[in-house]
Amino acid sequence: MVAESNTQAQKTAQVLLEELEKNAKRFQAVVDGFAVDVADPAIGSTPKYVVWKRGKSQLFRYYPQTPETHPVPYLIVPWLGISRTHVLDLLPGNSYIESLLKQGYDVYLLDWGEIAEEDKNLGFEDAVFKILPRIIDRALEISQAQEVTLNGICVGGTIAAAYLALEPRAPVRNFVAMVAPIDFDEGGLFKSWLDERYFPVDLIVDRLGGIPASLMAAGFKMLRPTGDIQAKSSLWLNLDRPGSITSFKAMNRWATNYIAMPGRFFSQLTKDLYFNNRMIKGQFMLGGRTVDLSRISCPLLVVAARQDFIVPPLAAKGLMDAVSSEDKEYVELPGGHISVFSGRQAHRTLWPKIDEWVSARAE
Repeated sequence: MVAESNTQAQKTAQVLLEELEKNAKRFQAVVDGFAVDVADPAIGSTPKYVVWKRGKSQLFRYYPQTPETHPVPYLIVPWLGISRTHVLDLLPGNSYIESLLKQGYDVYLLDWGEIAEEDKNLGFEDAVFKILPRIIDRALEISQAQEVTLNGICVGGTIAAAYLALEPRAPVRNFVAMVAPIDFDEGGLFKSWLDERYFPVDLIVDRLGGIPASLMAAGFKMLRPTGDIQAKSSLWLNLDRPGSITSFKAMNRWATNYIAMPGRFFSQLTKDLYFNNRMIKGQFMLGGRTVDLSRISCPLLVVAARQDFIVPPLAAKGLMDAVSSEDKEYVELPGGHISVFSGRQAHRTLWPKIDEWVSARAE
């Protein structure tokens, strides 16, 4: 019994010693990564150039990274307001856009610009009737292609869906709707907060002209009050992974840099969609025309994130039954609203899936 006790004590001591050594290395990594090297890494650094501009909105084309590119250009329409698009191109080796380029895609990205009070009248109509048709035409002109693959992300997917519903003959070969809210009755906490009985959307828009960056940041922090603690806890546990501090710094820099949302767009998003779910009901009106999602017939890939608390899976999945596309697929992947396309697992899950699905529909 004494020998067994001594053996167990030695094992316990060994475990404690190993943990102390790990913690010492973690402390040293924190000192090196935050006290010695205080600089933030460059994000959004994949080379690109502007090919179109209207007001603050710009269309970027990325320089190819392969000798040959796919014949169908890949056009990304991100969210309007909320945050910057750098998270799509976070770091070399951890970049959705870089992954597309390495697979030979001709990649274009719409940047809505930094929204301010003077943009308060920017709404769905501007996006659907004035901006999306122009950037599609420009991408086709440069690439000498006949059609594009349209990738809408978050409310960029909502905008893209509205565009395709109103222009079903648009030169769009494929539609990839990624964590895009369509069925707003399944909108999770945002649906609960944006309740017309309690949420004074008209007062906010009238007084502020939109949702300023500070209020946007507060809203998203309220969704996950412990998010910062969880991120730092995860960093501590993964400090032995190469590049963990660089990745943390890059994501933290992006995640704390919110931008405003224009008043008209926010009002439409709130009143027409979150309050009344008019798009999926076939009651959403733009420019005197009804957004009828059943008119969308092109191949469709709907991507949802299993742990998404911003656009829960059912909110994204609603598009599947609303369209008339015969070639359509729904995929629900591990991850949250952002990590599904920018997290550590994305290079094993989403990025290969996008390439497989789009490549199969290249001809």
